[in-house]
Amino acid sequence: MNCIWITVDSFRQDHIHCYRPEGTLDPTGESFRVQTPSMDRLAREGVMFERLRSEALPTIPCRRGIFTGRRIFPFVDEPTHKGMYITAPGWRPLPEEDVTVAEWLSEQGYVCGIVADCYHLMKPAQNFHRGFQSWQWERGQEYDMWQSGPLPEGYLDRFLKPGTQLTPARARVLEQYLKNQFHRSGDGDYQAARTFRRAIEWLERNHSHERFFLYVDSFDPHEPWEAPQRLLDLYDAGCTGPQIIYANLYRRDELTAGEHHHVRARYAAECTLVDHWVGELLNAVDRLGLAGSTLIVLVSDHGKIVGEFNHYGMPQQDTSLALNAVPCFIRHPQGENAGKRFGGWLYNTDMAVTMLSLLGVPDKPRTDGMNVWPAVGSGDEFRDHLVAGHCEMVAAWREDWLYLVDTKQNTSALYNLAEDPHRLTDVADRYPSVRDDLKAKVEACR
Repeated sequence: MNCIWITVDSFRQDHIHCYRPEGTLDPTGESFRVQTPSMDRLAREGVMFERLRSEALPTIPCRRGIFTGRRIFPFVDEPTHKGMYITAPGWRPLPEEDVTVAEWLSEQGYVCGIVADCYHLMKPAQNFHRGFQSWQWERGQEYDMWQSGPLPEGYLDRFLKPGTQLTPARARVLEQYLKNQFHRSGDGDYQAARTFRRAIEWLERNHSHERFFLYVDSFDPHEPWEAPQRLLDLYDAGCTGPQIIYANLYRRDELTAGEHHHVRARYAAECTLVDHWVGELLNAVDRLGLAGSTLIVLVSDHGKIVGEFNHYGMPQQDTSLALNAVPCFIRHPQGENAGKRFGGWLYNTDMAVTMLSLLGVPDKPRTDGMNVWPAVGSGDEFRDHLVAGHCEMVAAWREDWLYLVDTKQNTSALYNLAEDPHRLTDVADRYPSVRDDLKAKVEACR
């Protein structure tokens, strides 16, 4: 059996039709019904997992778990490396002693390829290409220092709210991104299009191998949020004003209602763009006759804050359904469990172990995840709670409860997300037994 694993960065679960057909769960504006036919197809033809949480955030800690099946949280002290500009806990290269999924599959005779525009993976010394016989990096995302040509005078202002004051530190992501994208000439030059098209090319050239593993990592729909106008028109037709593609520069109360609507529409449009290219990859699998022999896995690392808590981006203090609930699908080539929705709790590390088990390879050394597939088939309980870390924030998830600990401020809170999906009211004093149980689970994990 072959495998194609797709990681899509920053994809909120409520921006996928099959997860929430009634539209986005958003307290800051009208609900969007985001068009995602390709992921809806995966839900019909595979298993849709409703409660995956990355056990360590953000981008690199999560991918360390995906690439190894080993927990990264609780975080341990690790030395920084020259040239790093992000020093979040767990944001480190893959340790030499870890065995990656690609290394392990290569030992079992798989030809392994990685196609990614998540530039954090490809920086020198990160080692995420370890075990792959082919690695391809689509340049240009965010602060990928690819293009150095200066922008034309006044060009940056097109993407800013009038009067915005920028220091060099605040401007660097947007300015570098615009340099990288300045020579884009059409729809085919958007990052998601380039990344998935390159993955399709790899598949066309490598599908005749006896067994292959293709890992595709799309940084979209991570901000800056750009998509072809035809997709933006689905959610904000006739929009005027500045193109606010990088709303992280603002707080929600610094934007007008129209500007905020425009920002939300841009994120929705980019979700639809990524979904389209996931579909193009699935179509290539069909066209090449691989559907009956290729396992498909799709996950995201985290969602995105798009105005909730007065923020844009992913501040760790905004741990919530918007930031932490993500899509997850497995499509088995023989149609096993097709159409099922699995409501048990699971980590990203469990998906790595499950994938290896479905491929029928021996157990990989140094893993903490568990194989969820038997529970999918039987309906048995898998995990009854999760504990995850994001910088100084620690979260315990159980049923509809979210218990949050700020280890820097030494504070905690409890939320019932069924009654309070936007995490507005701390109910720890009303439910002391729940609070104390989840507090004990956090302390046991740390």
